[in-house]
Amino acid sequence: MTDETEELAEKVVATFKHNLSDAAREQIREADFNELTLMIREALSEELARATEMLEEVVRKLRSETDKPEIGL
Repeated sequence: MTDETEELAEKVVATFKHNLSDAAREQIREADFNELTLMIREALSEELARATEMLEEVVRKLRSETDKPEIGL
């Protein structure tokens, strides 16, 4: 997990906490906020991994196209 992913997850949770009313915030334990941060980090990591796989597939396809000999029309 990258530092950027961690920072983004923490920022999302901080924004969420800020948007809650005081009464709602008091009902949620810090451990729950930490769990939410972890879930967001994991989701971001999974999406980054998927995006990386997609980019790698595009690179493989591009390389396979450039490996084909040109006909010279």
